[in-house]
Amino acid sequence: MMTAENLWPDVASIRTQLLLTWSPHSDLHNQAYIAAVQATENFLIANGTGVIYTIGPKLFEDVFHVKRRKDMTLAMAIDYTASMTDDIDAVKTKVIELLTNTVGSPNEPADYVLSLFHDPESWNFAYKYVDGYEMINKVQTIEAESGDNTDCDELAAAGMLAAIQLMRDDSPLYVFTDADAKDADRLQEVINAAKAKNISVTSLLTSQCTRRKRSALGRPERSASSLSFFQQIAEATGGSVYETDKENIGNVLDTVIGETFPSSEIIIDSFNLSSAETADQNITVDSTITVLKISVTGSSAETDVDIYYANGTLETYTSGKSTRIYTSSGETIISIQHPPGSIMKLRRNVINDWKVNITAQSSIKIDSELLEHTDTSEMVSLKGSPIMDSNYTVALSVYGFGSNGTCHTIALTDSTGNVISSHEASQLQRDFDTLCAATFRTPYAEFRVKLYGNDDSGRPFTRKLSELYKPASVELIITASTDDVIIGKERLIGYEVKNCGTVTETYQVSISDDHSFVHGSTTVGYTLLSGDGANGTFAVKPTTPSVIFSYTIDVSMVSNGDVQQSITRKLVVTDVERPDCTVVHTDGLCGISSLNTANCSLYPWTALAEVTFSGTLLDSISSTVGMSVKLSHVNITGLSTGPITVNISGDCCTPSLHVNVIDVDGFISQCGLSFGDGQSVQSVEVVSEPSGSSVSY
Repeated sequence: MMTAENLWPDVASIRTQLLLTWSPHSDLHNQAYIAAVQATENFLIANGTGVIYTIGPKLFEDVFHVKRRKDMTLAMAIDYTASMTDDIDAVKTKVIELLTNTVGSPNEPADYVLSLFHDPESWNFAYKYVDGYEMINKVQTIEAESGDNTDCDELAAAGMLAAIQLMRDDSPLYVFTDADAKDADRLQEVINAAKAKNISVTSLLTSQCTRRKRSALGRPERSASSLSFFQQIAEATGGSVYETDKENIGNVLDTVIGETFPSSEIIIDSFNLSSAETADQNITVDSTITVLKISVTGSSAETDVDIYYANGTLETYTSGKSTRIYTSSGETIISIQHPPGSIMKLRRNVINDWKVNITAQSSIKIDSELLEHTDTSEMVSLKGSPIMDSNYTVALSVYGFGSNGTCHTIALTDSTGNVISSHEASQLQRDFDTLCAATFRTPYAEFRVKLYGNDDSGRPFTRKLSELYKPASVELIITASTDDVIIGKERLIGYEVKNCGTVTETYQVSISDDHSFVHGSTTVGYTLLSGDGANGTFAVKPTTPSVIFSYTIDVSMVSNGDVQQSITRKLVVTDVERPDCTVVHTDGLCGISSLNTANCSLYPWTALAEVTFSGTLLDSISSTVGMSVKLSHVNITGLSTGPITVNISGDCCTPSLHVNVIDVDGFISQCGLSFGDGQSVQSVEVVSEPSGSSVSY
């Protein structure tokens, strides 16, 4: 239950640190403390009538910025021996990036643990922090150090155990090392401690330790016993083991930590500043931003960058809700929780070339889509890159906008942040989001999309989309079914390439897939005049069942090697072949003279259809005209493999029909028959001769 005591710190415990003689009324402090706690509890709770119950806990948390952090620990055990020098810099850079994305967000953990391990064990240290900024500052200070022992193995088990001891239950531990475990004999001790708290242990292993044995190719190899140590712990605790290097460790961290503590960062703005630009830069902060993060690459110290609020106040980073650090990669990172909605200013104290990236945690989220205009004036989702100097519509789905939020401008910016063009935005309020859209003509340069508007409180806001669009001079269209691919059966995939440029170009089409299912040539060249196109096909033949595989078609210009278009599609491989009905033979014709009710029954027809299927059972085979035609085939009960033949017979009273084949999972295949060239049967009245009359010829 939420009470005043666990919402605010114990004021009395602070006052007891003061000498009684420092306050003439110190004898009344305890009474004042009790009265203050009681008054606060009455205001908040008051037997179910306090403000928390009146406005609801969710609104209370929003108004008073009360965060319900994840009830788990984010823990890291890092090998800081000399051989880890390069790796530690890469780890620090990525960990700080992830932490600054997480601090203050809804996904922030309840606390943090940092365990540093070395050899000897007296060099091992473990720290626990509730404040994410303190964790960031500690990570920033990590430096690789040479120890007394020069062997390669380090005390990884001791580092893990020190972290586990400080962690909450049901939390993840991430281990970073380049060395074998010197204390591998403590394997079961680590497993027992982790399982007792339901802690998953994931290890990220690099291969830099110079004492490690080398393979025949000269590359360092990790010993089998080392892999076994980390692998056994991972398997026993539900973790994983990743072998990586400093160049790729960031991608691995994004994956493994991002799954548990996902970042919901949005981009406010990004731009480059040359040394010739000395003016302050405006930062638009709207009322929905809970954490603002400013990254400056190219600075030489954290003091190179200052932030000023709209009233001219300098941010001093003393409130406990903000921090400014300088990383070993040459980046200054500023993080501010709950900044006031206003126009803040970024000031340069040292003039260098900078790259500035401004991100935030915010309730306003945006999904984007480029729509291309078809010949029938329809708009469909663009696949691949937009074509230069062509019309497109950008559609932005804005979530968390509020009923009073407005969008007024959609701009295209170049890769350095400069505005290429601005377009008035159309706005449509929908049930769950707001649609903001604008039509534009594609520039010849790379571009991003940026939205300007006002939030629900009327304050200005900006959002920049992360995707970088690269206009192309060639169009690529894939003409292929998206149905599941049958294992062992070949599927042809077609494509069309069209030169949309103004001069003749030679293009190379490259085809690849992630399971080696593509058969035949994987590169084809086309020389196309302006406006001309060419068609091609390639085959895929899956050999592995129950997988999802991807194939990619790239189109590059032979003159410079630049990839102009790249489209990836996914297909499911199955060993279940759904029913497929094909007409293989027909006999009979329903001419004009037969298409009337007087004599249509005098003109019979027959047909033969084949139904292929495998790995499924058929539920029924029927026609769309019921008993008007006759269908005959083998008994399909329990039959799981085709093909089967269906004999169909009727007359010109039914000149057209469809045969429906349905399997037990509801998949339908149809094959059509038409004997009357699309004509229908006309109704005529049969006239009989009067009784007793005769006709002579």
